Amino acid sequence: MKTPPRWCLFAMLVLEAASAGAGPPDPPPEQAPKLSQAPATAQTDRADSEERAKKRYEEMLNRMQASVEEIAEMYGNPVFLQVFTNDEGRASELKLRLRTAKNSDEIAREMSDLQKRRDDLLNDIALKARESARLAEKLARQRAALDALAAAVEDARKAVEDTSK
Repeated sequence: MKTPPRWCLFAMLVLEAASAGAGPPDPPPEQAPKLSQAPATAQTDRADSEERAKKRYEEMLNRMQASVEEIAEMYGNPVFLQVFTNDEGRASELKLRLRTAKNSDEIAREMSDLQKRRDDLLNDIALKARESARLAEKLARQRAALDALAAAVEDARKAVEDTSK
């Protein structure tokens, strides 16, 4: 089935929305209820009208959702948000709030990533500090061993000199 262009879908949705609020047409004058039945019939007609309007509204929402799902499926089901409104001020406010929410989500994600990186770096620094302390202790032991060896060699050299005199 060929999908109609987006403007056509939007036009269909606008027409459905406009006709949903229109309600049922007034009955012809010859079918007007008699005065004795007028209050009961008016309440019944009003209830029927509200029920039909509710059904049309639900049908409109279902069709809009089905259309959006069909179009999204054609484009690989991307994540998106679509708001239909005829109030330009409210639409711009919603766009601004959405951009702000997106930016705050991105900032929160970036902060989380930076904190994780900071923790990783602090752990790495602590590990390197422990390794450095271990190596410093090993170096001190080796220096002490070299000093002891140098003292022993010096003692041996003096002993050899004393014996040769």
